[in-house]
Amino acid sequence: MQKYLKFFSIIGIIIISILSSTDFAHASPLIPERIRVGLNYNSLGSDISISSNSPVTLNILDMENKLKSIQAPSKLSIRIDGYYNIINKEVKNIQYIKAVKYQGDIIGPYHIQIGNSYKDYDSAEKLLKEIRLKIPNSYLAYDRDWKVWNGLYLDEKQCLEKIKELYNKNQSYTYNLVEPDPKRVQIVDYNDSSILMIYKNKEIVIKNSDISNNSNILEFNGIKYRGDIVIRTQENGSISVINDIMFDEYLYSVVGSEVSPTWHIEALKAQAVAARNYAIINIEKHSKDGYDLCNTQHCQAYKGYSKEQESTNLAVAQTNNILLYYDNKLATTFYHSSSGGHTENSENIWSEEIPYLRGVEDPFSYGSPNDTWTKELDRKTIEEKLVENKIDIGEILDINIIETSEFGRAKKIEIIGSKSKFILEKEKIRSIFGSTNIKSIWYEIKTDSDVNVYDMNANSIDTKKLQNLNIISATGQSLIKPSNNKISIKGLFEVQQYNIIPETYVLNGKGWGHGLGMSQYGAKGMADMGYNFVEILEYYYTGTKVK
Repeated sequence: MQKYLKFFSIIGIIIISILSSTDFAHASPLIPERIRVGLNYNSLGSDISISSNSPVTLNILDMENKLKSIQAPSKLSIRIDGYYNIINKEVKNIQYIKAVKYQGDIIGPYHIQIGNSYKDYDSAEKLLKEIRLKIPNSYLAYDRDWKVWNGLYLDEKQCLEKIKELYNKNQSYTYNLVEPDPKRVQIVDYNDSSILMIYKNKEIVIKNSDISNNSNILEFNGIKYRGDIVIRTQENGSISVINDIMFDEYLYSVVGSEVSPTWHIEALKAQAVAARNYAIINIEKHSKDGYDLCNTQHCQAYKGYSKEQESTNLAVAQTNNILLYYDNKLATTFYHSSSGGHTENSENIWSEEIPYLRGVEDPFSYGSPNDTWTKELDRKTIEEKLVENKIDIGEILDINIIETSEFGRAKKIEIIGSKSKFILEKEKIRSIFGSTNIKSIWYEIKTDSDVNVYDMNANSIDTKKLQNLNIISATGQSLIKPSNNKISIKGLFEVQQYNIIPETYVLNGKGWGHGLGMSQYGAKGMADMGYNFVEILEYYYTGTKVK
């Protein structure tokens, strides 16, 4: 009996051990199976190229919710049904003007419908095969019904002349002019420029016919992507290119796109969890455009299959279903490249005070590529950038930091102009001058009108601008007023000229990014020192728990 009790005790210990070691193994209902990523956010084109190493399949859902799969060549051009000038396969979208003489071919958005419309694809395809024997350059079209169309004509006159010609040759069919519609899309065989299909439908899905090996995955703009490519026509007639992909496969690329795959696995795992949290929290960010997230830093960097490495994929797999929580609610895991030595409180960057986005000391990020940085801006460039952003305060006279956070970041900058003053708050300066130019809001400002002034009372030297200082000259004491003149000042050893109104502003800064949450280079530093991904995440996100 004791033998059996001992046996069951051992089994019990094993079960308890298994349960305690699988805290992270449960599947979270928060994690989606697939995600849709916009690949051309802010760069919607009129001509798009999609290719693969094998033929592809076009999936279109008709008005009756019937899915039709159509075989297509391995390389396609997809473009708005409009005017184009084509020279040696180079396609340029144009505004058609008859008086202009173009080289190469010019095509337009007028078409001819031949025969009837059909609810089903097969009937239209049967008609197309019959018509192509007599009328070349005919193709299928879909606009609520399936049809057979012909031609890419420039205007109504050219189209009507062609209808007359076709009718005289063959009176077996009806011929009707099809007016332009900017929401129609052409699908073209890239190799011979023949029209495969013109359609007016919100979406069409391109799938790889052969997914047996990774060399056949789809390619857009020279970048390969797992999953499917969705071509979505937006309300304004532009085309969005969307990657519909398994959620974990999306994370494979995000980790490799955001940080180096050569980093310590614990840093990669921390990035995988942060990216997973961030994607789930922000999954509605682009819902109005028909996808979840974009592929830029507006959401998270996502650069396709080439950014996957064994290490990044392993980091995602080893953190499968693991998320970061604060007070049992999913945490928004903002992260940035490097903090410059201290992260920031959320209210000092944006407006909301978030309890787990508190500034923490970050010596782990020291030595990163943008630990310190310098950016020089001339007065003319500053004025132009402000005007571009509808801020017209006249000629720039001075720029000063008037409020900083407790950790040193600039919360308010006062720009003094000849017409008025304007205050830029927090991240606004980066949105105006570019986040790659102004890498963070932790900086000090130096100018070419700064002078060192000895304070006899305090026995110290302060840096001051010339404007509004009192100066003693041969004519006595006077106040320096703003002007475009220079002033000569005699020091201990030489006379030096200074601009009264600064011409150059030099920002000497620390870190890269908004400074909230996890510093990616800090995570690298912590991992290199032996910290695991749980310790890294719970350090940068105050009071959170990984589970």
